[in-house]
Amino acid sequence: MFVVKSRCWPLYGTIRTFKMSSSVAATIASATDPLTGPRYEREPNVLRKKLASVVPGSVNLQVLGAGANGAPAAVYMFTDQARYLFNCGEGTQRLAHEHKTRLSRLEQIFVTRNTWATVGGLPGLALTIQDAGVRNVGLHGPPHLNTMLQSMRRFVVLKNLQMQTIDCSGGGCFEDSILKVDSLPLASSVDPEKSVVNYICQLKPRPGALNLVKCVEQGVPPGPLLGKLKNGQDITLPDGTVVRSADVTEASETHLSFVFLDVPTEDYLPGLLAQASRIKELGSQKLTEVALVIHFTPERITSLQDYKDYVAQNFSKDTQHIYLGSPNNQFSGYAAAHRIQHQLHQLAPQVFPLLSEQSPCQSQNLSQNLKKTKLDEEDPEKEEPEKPSNDDITEQGVVSMTSFHLRPKKGLDRTLEAKLTPEEYVKETHAVPGFTELLAKFKEEYSFPASSTNSYPKIIFLGTGSCIPNKTRNVSSILIQTAADAYVLLDCGEGTYGQIVRLYGRSRAETVLAQLQAIYVSHLHADHHIGLIGLLRERRKLKQKVEPLILLAPRQIEPWLEFYNRQIEPIEDSYTLVGNGELLESPLTGEKVEALGITAIATCLVRHCPNSFGISLTLAAQHEGEPIKITYSGDTMPCLDLIELGRNSTVLIHEATMEDDLEEEARVKTHSTVSQAIQQGRNMNARHTILTHFSQRYAKCPRLPDAEDMKQVAIAFDNMQVTVDDLQHYHKLYPALLAMYAEYTEELEQRAVKRELKQERKRKMVQT
Repeated sequence: MFVVKSRCWPLYGTIRTFKMSSSVAATIASATDPLTGPRYEREPNVLRKKLASVVPGSVNLQVLGAGANGAPAAVYMFTDQARYLFNCGEGTQRLAHEHKTRLSRLEQIFVTRNTWATVGGLPGLALTIQDAGVRNVGLHGPPHLNTMLQSMRRFVVLKNLQMQTIDCSGGGCFEDSILKVDSLPLASSVDPEKSVVNYICQLKPRPGALNLVKCVEQGVPPGPLLGKLKNGQDITLPDGTVVRSADVTEASETHLSFVFLDVPTEDYLPGLLAQASRIKELGSQKLTEVALVIHFTPERITSLQDYKDYVAQNFSKDTQHIYLGSPNNQFSGYAAAHRIQHQLHQLAPQVFPLLSEQSPCQSQNLSQNLKKTKLDEEDPEKEEPEKPSNDDITEQGVVSMTSFHLRPKKGLDRTLEAKLTPEEYVKETHAVPGFTELLAKFKEEYSFPASSTNSYPKIIFLGTGSCIPNKTRNVSSILIQTAADAYVLLDCGEGTYGQIVRLYGRSRAETVLAQLQAIYVSHLHADHHIGLIGLLRERRKLKQKVEPLILLAPRQIEPWLEFYNRQIEPIEDSYTLVGNGELLESPLTGEKVEALGITAIATCLVRHCPNSFGISLTLAAQHEGEPIKITYSGDTMPCLDLIELGRNSTVLIHEATMEDDLEEEARVKTHSTVSQAIQQGRNMNARHTILTHFSQRYAKCPRLPDAEDMKQVAIAFDNMQVTVDDLQHYHKLYPALLAMYAEYTEELEQRAVKRELKQERKRKMVQT
């Protein structure tokens, strides 16, 4: 039997079996399986052995996330041979995807804390690199990392990836042919059981250039012996003469060091000050230069005088500092989200509002206070600016793709930094034949009613993609404003909090979090609930006191939340858990939901994995004399129970993972196609159907059926917000929308034709 299983349902993925001979199955698995095929069985191991003793010629540190507007603070180090990641907060893999930072050769992950701010991206990242063929990763950091991974096993199945956890709280060290990493553990003065880990990294020096004249004088023949000498290895000639590498090479480079500092609260500051001698040892060796310090420390600590004094006393003025907790880091790095939002904004500004983080994001001003480095162009006639003191360094700002080159030429590089160019985004669409005319016609004939901006409910899509986030569609999350001062969240995929901050801006986001009174989790696949802890943490930080929210979720989520609360940090006072199964027979009514502008919440089981639920919300608000009813499918195949639950819904929000000609693939993965989702809406007599949870192969616009089938149907985009009144007119957007993405949709059509031709050839082969 040959077993097919989807990567996107790591908890209880349904397994379908097909009859196939064991020899054929083995051949297919070895030849085509991305996790067991020869590509990943041979190449990485051979390459790793070949390059194990080679000192890389290129070493760069790259800021993946600068910690701005809900983005993680994460740094990626890449060399010719290996990749290293320092901290992995929620949203790290999405930034890596957007900026084409390949994670397939990632070997070591270093985290400074075991809290969600630094490890929240690990579940999604682990699943992604496993699919990319990575087999072994070292995970270094404070205690409980291994326990945390074990507690994630219910929704993060690492079948082919081994994550070896290394507890660095005792001052352990990592070393390979590229760098040596010493840990600098700091214990809390309040609770000595809690610790964070800072890192001192020393780059292995590259041997000096080989002097061929000296090699000839020593009698070294042409061939592989020269390569050994160049790599710093001594050799023995056939006549027994020993030739030392140092005698035939130029002087090697100075050891370059870089340091990661993370002091999360004042409780850890005494520990840092007590460890000052560790940093001073680097300077006393006179063989190493601390080229860079990256501060994960939050701004409220870096602004303290003790911290400033520590930095000034232990690092030279030539050391570059990058502060990932700086308030001057104003851009999240998610440029693609701005691109598509600016383009859609032309169609209906009310439905597709511009993201609030863009106003202060003038990228040319983000970095004006960073020090001049050796990579800057030198002008001999230009007066050298005065070097800033360490007190001034906190004024800097960085963004995604700010890089620091350690080799071959040391210095800061800002050429690839993420930036926003709204004029170019809009210009792209008007270059498409016919779009300008269709847009003008739409604007002339129709505009969305302004009155709908203050009507409720308002449905805001924070994530509309499936499985893993990509640069234009985040994973599942839908915010519903049920009343002027009340919100409900349907699913909470990775990066949900960041989506809220970037859409509304930090100040308004705090208001939304304070007014968020219920979160619903449809099932326990990672892409539907990984953002929950991060959102609960941020809600607990609010200055105003808020009541625990209602958490509607499968009861199987309890062990994970209890572990995190017990071992990592308290969250139990931020929610009250109500099992989805408890609402199957007895909908939630009364005081608990009336404050939300809701009269009843009911659930049903759906056809996906065990403990998967659909939900309906009946609101106090009315439309055309009837209470508004919103039904959400979660992930499911076409389901009769969902039809009964959502009977006569005002709005059905239904997953539409696959295009119509992939119906068999959708069935195997227990998802729905576009037409199946639309038919579900018709069968339950829903007034409007909104399609979401698209496969990431449909990053912009999925393949849609005929226009006649779409009059009561809307397709969701990230950061789209609609009311019931808006939905009555959404179908009028389609001519301009499809024209805007004509090239993309044409590509989808061509792929479909190729698939059909391939299937036709298979059918003919079977017949003959």
